[in-house]
Amino acid sequence: MPTAPRRAAPPSIPPPSVPLRDHPLARLRARPLRATFLGRPNRFVAEVRLATGELVAAHLPNSGRLTGTLAPGRVVLLDGPCDGRRCPYTVVAAREGRTWVGTVTTYANRVFPALWRGGLFPELAGSDLAAEVAHGRSRFDFTVDGAFVEVKSVTLVAGRVARFPDAVTARGARHCDELGRLALRGVPVAIVFVAQRGDVDAVEPEDEVDPAFGAALRRAARRGARVLACALAVTPGGAVGARRVPVRL
Repeated sequence: MPTAPRRAAPPSIPPPSVPLRDHPLARLRARPLRATFLGRPNRFVAEVRLATGELVAAHLPNSGRLTGTLAPGRVVLLDGPCDGRRCPYTVVAAREGRTWVGTVTTYANRVFPALWRGGLFPELAGSDLAAEVAHGRSRFDFTVDGAFVEVKSVTLVAGRVARFPDAVTARGARHCDELGRLALRGVPVAIVFVAQRGDVDAVEPEDEVDPAFGAALRRAARRGARVLACALAVTPGGAVGARRVPVRL
């Protein structure tokens, strides 16, 4: 009796969205404090006005320009105060139009394990997730059963397309080239863009800001690196969900 032909496995399809819980923006406060953004004297410091009228300095844990997101008069969310710091508060999000945008770069990394466990990235199949993994002279954000994963936080938008980066990032281009070299050797690798805003439908490299990064990202993709992306629905209480969006190279 002839054997029936084996059917090919259906392609992995991410769920339409993944709900998130217990991922607050603030760590010291139950709810972030609202304030008004006034200026940015340097990359990591913001001047803000509290609702009381007091002017304070707030730490801005984001080395990007935050173009379009931080502008004088915008409402921002603060964590803190934290005693013993030069900047007692931390800016954790900003209101851009009707959208809250997360401003802490590492928040994308904090949320990624929940997104992965929720099945948002079925291409990264496995059971073992590890963070901050060294490989040679490099350190990558995660491994999933031996697959190296770099997570990139995105805030810049043009229309409904998120763009990365919003400032030149030699480190980001280097990561892409390192992952591309690993992919050529048969090592599974992925670059995951997490847009910290829910108003985007795609992610693409911002070649006008950093053409070297865009070139490195495309090289990595040609060499076999997976390039994936999602958009977070951010609220003052934290991210409440995420959905996959395509990457346009």
